[in-house]
Amino acid sequence: MSKLPPHISGKLHLTGTSHFIGDEAPLPGMLHAKCLFAPVAHARILRLDMSRAASIPGIARIITAADIPGINQIGHVIKDEPLFPATTIMYAGQPLALVLAEDELLAEDAARLIELEYEELPPILEIDAADAAAEWYIPERKIECGDVDKALREAPFTLQGSTESAGQEHFYMEGQRCRAVPGEGLQLTLYTATQSTQEVQEVLAHVLGVAAHNIIVDVPRLGGAFGGKERAGTLWACLAGLAAHLTRHPVQILLSRDEDMRSTGKRHPFKSRWKAGYDASGRISAFDIELMSNGGAYADLSIAILERAMFHAENAYHIPHARIRGRACRTNLPPNTAFRGFGAPQGIFVIETVIERIAAQLGLNPLQVRQINAYRSGDRAPYGQTVQECNVAALLETLSENSSYDILKEEVSAFNAAHADTKQGLGIVPVKFGISFTTALLNQASALLWIYLDGSASLTTGGVEMGQEVSTKCAIVVARVLGLPLESIRVESSNSQRVGNASPTAASTGSDLNGSAARIAAEKIRAQLLPVALDLLAQQGVECPEEDIRFEDGRVFAASNPEKSVAFADLARQAYNSRIPLAAYGYYKTPGVHFDRDKGVGNPFHYYVCGCALSQVQIDLLSGEHRLLKTFIVHENGNSLHEDIDRGQIIGAFVQSAGWCTIEELPYDAQGRCLAVNPSTYKIPTVREIPELLDVQIVPSGAEYASVFGSKATGEPPFIYGLSVWLAIQNAVLAVNPQARLAFPATPEAVLLSLNSNKER
Repeated sequence: MSKLPPHISGKLHLTGTSHFIGDEAPLPGMLHAKCLFAPVAHARILRLDMSRAASIPGIARIITAADIPGINQIGHVIKDEPLFPATTIMYAGQPLALVLAEDELLAEDAARLIELEYEELPPILEIDAADAAAEWYIPERKIECGDVDKALREAPFTLQGSTESAGQEHFYMEGQRCRAVPGEGLQLTLYTATQSTQEVQEVLAHVLGVAAHNIIVDVPRLGGAFGGKERAGTLWACLAGLAAHLTRHPVQILLSRDEDMRSTGKRHPFKSRWKAGYDASGRISAFDIELMSNGGAYADLSIAILERAMFHAENAYHIPHARIRGRACRTNLPPNTAFRGFGAPQGIFVIETVIERIAAQLGLNPLQVRQINAYRSGDRAPYGQTVQECNVAALLETLSENSSYDILKEEVSAFNAAHADTKQGLGIVPVKFGISFTTALLNQASALLWIYLDGSASLTTGGVEMGQEVSTKCAIVVARVLGLPLESIRVESSNSQRVGNASPTAASTGSDLNGSAARIAAEKIRAQLLPVALDLLAQQGVECPEEDIRFEDGRVFAASNPEKSVAFADLARQAYNSRIPLAAYGYYKTPGVHFDRDKGVGNPFHYYVCGCALSQVQIDLLSGEHRLLKTFIVHENGNSLHEDIDRGQIIGAFVQSAGWCTIEELPYDAQGRCLAVNPSTYKIPTVREIPELLDVQIVPSGAEYASVFGSKATGEPPFIYGLSVWLAIQNAVLAVNPQARLAFPATPEAVLLSLNSNKER
C-alpha cells in the first residue's frame, strides 16, 4: 500500500464539498449574462438593433462595444482582439452583445431578439488559403543549424512529404464561467475560470479604464482546463467584469456546453512540408521543415505555440543540419489557443512520421532507427542549447525489455498472417520535452506563507489548482521544509491581492515555479524560527549548533539528541511572544533561460523530460474501428514530489492524447461554424479507450538541478505518448496497403479510406 499522503482535495471531491466558481447561491440582485453570438465566420456589421430585446420586462441592460469605458481590446501579447467587434465579425460564435437579466432563460430569449444586419464576407478557414494570402500574425520565424542544403545534396537518401494534424476540443468538465461582484468605489472581485489571474486583472483594468488594484481576481479551483483557460477565459471574465462595473450589480456568465464549444478556440491544426536526408543505417543528417498553424481570428497564444512546435520539431533526435521554419496563419475560426503540449505534439508528430517512413523505405526496425538517432548527453539542439542528461536510447531499451518487443513483433506478424479481417500494429514514440515558459519573463513566481499560533499554516501561491494537484505539491514542499504534517497546511485560493503579477499556471511549470517560491518562503520562516528553537532546546539542556536542528513530524529537535524536542506549535507561540515574524514572502525565478528570436539561438528551457511509449492495436478491416490492446510507458521523472499524482498525470495525458489521435473530430461548415458542439457529436475518450494492458514505469533520476527537491514536470510531456496509438494504427493499415497514408485523427472512416488509398498525406 502506498505511504504517500492523499492529495489535499481528494476528500473534498469525494464528499462533494469542494467548491467551484458559481457553486454558491446567487447573490442578491445578481444578473445573468447571455451573449448574442455571430452567426457567420466573416461579415461586416451593418446594424445592431437592441430595441425589441430591451423592451422585454426584466431585461436590465444590453451592452455592446459602444458601452466600453476604457479600451476595446483584450489582446494580451498582440493587441488584435476586441472585446466586442465594432465593425467586423471575425469568427462564428464571436460575442457581439451581452444581455443582462435576473433570469438566465429570459436573458437568453432576449438575445435572440436582437436584430443583426450584416454583409457576409468570404471567410478563410484553412491553412493553405491563409498561407497563400500571407495572412500571418507576424513574419516567418526560423531556427537553423549546420548547412542543410549541402547535407541534403550529399545524403545517400532523401525523402519528402507533407503531414497534417487536426485540432482538439479541451472538453474541461467545468465550462467557461465568471462571477463578478462590485465592491466599494471602483473595486470588482472576479471569481473566474482562468489559469492566469494576472492577465484577467491587467486586461480588465484596461477595458474599464481603471487601475489594476481595483480588480481582484480569485480562483478557488478549476474543474479542468488543459490550457483552455489560460487566455480563452479572459474574454468571459472581461464581459462579466464590464457588466458588473456598468450596472454595479453582481453578474454571472456561464456558458452552456454548446456555447462553449462554438465560441472557444481549440488545439491548433498544423500542416507541414518537410524533406529529410539520411544514410543506409537510418541516421538522419538533414531535416528541412516548414510548420504552419491555423491560429484562428486573433493571435491569442499562436506565436508562442508555433515557437514551441519549432523547438520540438526534431523531438528526441540529434540532427546536425536542421532548418525549421514556422508561420502562424490567421483564419476566420475562434482564436485557437493553448492546449496540453502547447504545439509540441504537432511538431513531434511530423518527425515521428518521418522516422516511420525512413524505416519503411530502408526495411529497418523503427525502434532501431529511433535509437540510432537519439540524443546523447552533450549534443546540441538546433537552437544551440546543450542537451544534458539525455537518456532516450536507454529509455527505449528499457521499453523494449518491458514490452518484450522482439517477441511482440513476431506475435503481431503471426497474427496478421493468420487473420484476414483484422490486423494488428505496433507504434513507438520517444519524447524529449523542454520545460520552461519559452517567453522568459513568465518564469517567475511568488508565494505568501503564514504560520499561525497553533502551528498550522496558510499558503498562497500564484498556482491555479485545476485537478493537477499543484496545491498538494506546494503543501508537500512546505511540509518538508518545516516538518509539518500535510493536514496542518491549508492552500488558499489563487488571489491577485495576496499574490500579484502571477504567471499563468501553464507550460508544466506550476509545481516548478510555485513550489520553488513556497520552498523559499518556508526556508525564510525556518531561519526566523531557528534562534527561538535553540533557546527552547537550551532550556531543556540541549546545546547544539544551528545545522544540527531538525524540523520533522511536527517537532523541532537536535539530531544529536532527538529524545528532547519542542512541538512546532509551541515554537510558533514562543516566536510570536518574542515578536519574531511568522510570515514570509518567497520569490523564485528560473535561472539561465533566454532565447534570441531574431537569431533563433538560446537556452529556452531549464531542463528536459524524457520518456517513451509503445502501443499495440488491432483494427477491424470491415468497420475501421480499433482496439487498444497494450501500452507500455517508461517515463523519466526526476525525484517525484508525489508519485501517485504523477502517475495519474501520465495516464491522463496519454489517454487524452490517444483521443486526439483517434476519435476527436472538429468538422466545420462553409460559414466556419463548428458542427461538433456537444458529446453527441464530439467523441472524447472513455473507459473503452483505455488499453487492456497499461504498464507505466516511472524512472527516477538524479536531477537536483531541475526543480524543487529535484522533481520534474509531468503535466505535458506524457501527452506525446498517445502518438504511439496513431502510429500503431498506421502500421496495422500498412500491413494491408503498404502505400496507404492514414489521415489524422485515425477515425474508423479514416482507417477505411486509407485501406483503399494510394495517395500521400
